[in-house]
Amino acid sequence: MIRFECDYAEGVHQKILENMMRTNLEQTAGYSEDVYSDHARELIRQACGKEDLDVHFLVGGTQTNLTVIASVLRPHQGVLCAVSGHVNVHETGAIEATGHKVLAMPSTDGKITAEQVQEAYDAHWRDESREHVVQPGMVYISQPTENGTLYSKAELTALRETCLKCGLPLYVDGARLGYGMAAPTNDVTLKD
Repeated sequence: MIRFECDYAEGVHQKILENMMRTNLEQTAGYSEDVYSDHARELIRQACGKEDLDVHFLVGGTQTNLTVIASVLRPHQGVLCAVSGHVNVHETGAIEATGHKVLAMPSTDGKITAEQVQEAYDAHWRDESREHVVQPGMVYISQPTENGTLYSKAELTALRETCLKCGLPLYVDGARLGYGMAAPTNDVTLKD
């Protein structure tokens, strides 16, 4: 039986385990300051076609989402996401623990649209008491979503254009990005 509840349900691929055994007794600086992390950073830059990328490694998805979101948002801002978004339902309140509200928007397929983002942004600025309301400060999406749906390149482009127009960073949670890239219906490349 194959179980799809999470990506932590089994160990590691045999080739990774072999490499771990081969390098087990090497002493390195760790904390991503070792030659293996440097090599991985270089491979990621090459795969993305951008040599000037900053590539950082964190220990897990929740810590990554927490770090990125908390570093981007001002104290009075929140993060827009689908109601089913990972930061809204599976991060055990980590985002809110930093004082930032998750501004969940309705979605039937796990995806939010550029139009929803624009409407949330406009609604905030139309509100006469906006200084008392959490301001949208960024947009969070998962690719693929928690429902398993994929954003198309056109949807991502529309979201990005709206975010640029509104001055909102667009953050793509890539915890399942590999699955999405391998999906037969995917039309997005890593360089995209």
